[in-house]
Amino acid sequence: MYELTRFNNRTKADPFAQLARDFFGVPVSTRSSAATAIHAPRFDFVETADDYRLHADLPGIAEENLEITLHEGVLSVSGTRSEEATEEGVNVLVKERHYGSFERRIKLPKDANAEAVQAKLEAGVLAITIAKKEERKARKIELG
Repeated sequence: MYELTRFNNRTKADPFAQLARDFFGVPVSTRSSAATAIHAPRFDFVETADDYRLHADLPGIAEENLEITLHEGVLSVSGTRSEEATEEGVNVLVKERHYGSFERRIKLPKDANAEAVQAKLEAGVLAITIAKKEERKARKIELG
């Protein structure tokens, strides 16, 4: 499959796209795209008996470029990844990574405790733990 480009009202295969595809072994596009738009990260959201846990891959985002807030039951994670400077004399053949800002909002369950939130960024993975409110946890009732 070839990338198609218009030349003088004729459709012709883009030889640079085919060269990059052959070299890297994956479909690529040589057309410029919104390289400044980073996709919002996807989260894994799990529940345990005591808390909620969220994990997201955030490669290339430094802690100082990441902001996490919790307001009225909505967790907001926003950040920025800056584009790396290209060295003089270097010809970039393919640029597929995304740069720029993102924001992701997640509405939390009512039993999430906004006062007991922990977050850490380690090896490009964001881990957020939100404890459940004590009064909402299930408890065993003794007979007697």
